[in-house]
Amino acid sequence: MVDTLMDFQDAVIGYEADFPLISDLNLRITRGNHVVITGACGVGKSAIVKTILGLLSHWKGEYYAFGRDMGHPSAPLLSYVRKKIGILPDRGILLQHLTVFQNIALPLRYGQFVPLEKVTALLEPFLEEFRLEDLLDRYPSSLNLDQIKKVGFVRALINNPDLCILDDPFEGLDDEGVEAFWRRLALIDSEKETTVLVFTRKTMNGKSYFSHRYHLMSDGLHEVS
Repeated sequence: MVDTLMDFQDAVIGYEADFPLISDLNLRITRGNHVVITGACGVGKSAIVKTILGLLSHWKGEYYAFGRDMGHPSAPLLSYVRKKIGILPDRGILLQHLTVFQNIALPLRYGQFVPLEKVTALLEPFLEEFRLEDLLDRYPSSLNLDQIKKVGFVRALINNPDLCILDDPFEGLDDEGVEAFWRRLALIDSEKETTVLVFTRKTMNGKSYFSHRYHLMSDGLHEVS
């Protein structure tokens, strides 16, 4: 089992080599050590996520995912890496033509074809926790943002990923939703199977299991206490 999940070394990230969003990224994420990265809008949080997923190339430096060199990843390697990651994008982002159940099932059905009966069994523990019982047959257009974020969170976790990336997870949640997220994050920490990487515009205090905290600026990450 690989202990280092993500490793950026002097990486330059951006859409163009001459105009990087981040000019010197050094970030190592190790199994079981959850990380919070704060930063203002436009500073490069989304660029890091896209680079992790292989949707954006790094121009200089090195990037390794689960022990694999991601300098010039092949299609099979990208598929391997993406299957190990669960992600909750900002605002949830569900596929509008799929029901809530079908959206949640995507990580289990894509490239794996897990039987629907098993999907239902894996989903069962989340239904009451996130109040999804009456939403499974509905489409995203009929949901509010709080519900969309909960569905997206469950979708990110349903495949028991090695790494779960949460992009501004608490934006749009009501108080009950925030508490449900924190309860699940505490459970994740106790089970020691999934490592969590959070990107947020706000400072997160009071949760000791997020032991590694960084502030993101254009010249890289700065550790904060």
